[in-house]
Amino acid sequence: MLDMHRLRVLHSVVEAGSVTAAAASLNYTPSAVSQHLAALEREAGIALMERSGRGIRPTPAGTLLAQRAGSLLEQLQATEKALADLRTGRSGRVVVAAFPTAGTGLVPAAVERFRREAPGVELELQVAEAEPALAALRDGSVDVAVALLPSTASDDGLHREHLLDDPFRVVLPRTHRLAGRRTIALADLADDPWIGATACTDYCGGEAIAACRAAGFTQRVVVEADDYPAVLSYVGLGVGVALVPLLALGACPPGTVVRRIRGQEPVRRIHAVTRPALAGAGPVPVMLAGLRASASSQAALR
Repeated sequence: MLDMHRLRVLHSVVEAGSVTAAAASLNYTPSAVSQHLAALEREAGIALMERSGRGIRPTPAGTLLAQRAGSLLEQLQATEKALADLRTGRSGRVVVAAFPTAGTGLVPAAVERFRREAPGVELELQVAEAEPALAALRDGSVDVAVALLPSTASDDGLHREHLLDDPFRVVLPRTHRLAGRRTIALADLADDPWIGATACTDYCGGEAIAACRAAGFTQRVVVEADDYPAVLSYVGLGVGVALVPLLALGACPPGTVVRRIRGQEPVRRIHAVTRPALAGAGPVPVMLAGLRASASSQAALR
C-alpha cells in the first residue's frame, strides 16, 4: 500500500517544481525529500521522477500519482475537518428520546441552548418512556434518553446523569374541604376518590402508590385518565383528587388548587442517559450540558 505521507511529498515536489522548493515548503531537508521519493518509487514499482537538465521532472507515472495524491489529500483534509467538527460538536446528528412531561418543562430549554451552541448539528426529538427509550439507546437508534429511573436502577454499562428530582403535588377541586390549607397530609385524603393516570410509568405510579400506602391507605381510583392534562381536567370537574408531578402541572385548569404534601414528598427521579462512547466528545455533551442547565433552572424555581 502506498504511504500517504510520501504521496504528500511527491505532490509537493511536482507542484513546487523542484526538490529544494518542496523541502522548504514542507520544512524538510532536500535529502529527506529525496529519500521519501526513493521509498515511494520502491512501493509503486515504477520510476516516478527523471532527470531533466539540472533538475528533475515527473514521469507519466509520477504525474498520474501526483494528480491522484492531490485529490486524496483534499479528501483527507475534508475528512479531518468533518471529524474535528463532529468531535467538537459542530456537526453530526443527535436523537433525543424523552418521557412526555419532560417535553414541556425540561427539554425545550435544552433544545434552545443546543441549537444556539451547535447550529450545524441535526436534532431529532422523540417521545418515549424509559424502557423503550433505553432499548433504543442500546441499539443505537437513540443517542440521549431523558428517563424516569429509580436511584437504584442498573445502568447496564450506560452513562447516566441525575438531572432533577420532580416532586409530586396534591391537586384538589377548588371546592374541596381541604382546599384552604397550604399543605396537605396524604392521610387526610384516605377516603377521597382518586384520579389515576395510565400515562404514568410503573416506576412513577409506584412512587405515588407507595406514598399513599406509607400514609396508611390505598387509593380508591375512580377514573384512569390517559394523560396528566386529563387528570387535571377531572379534578377541576370535582370527580376526585390526584397526585401530579410538578413538571406535569403546567397551567392548571380553573376549579383546581395545587398544594404541597406535608411530610416526605414522593418524587420522580429524572436522568439523562447515553452510551459511554458518546458522552465525552461530539454533539452529545452539548445536549447533556443543556439538560443540566435546564434542570438547574427548574430546581431554582421550586
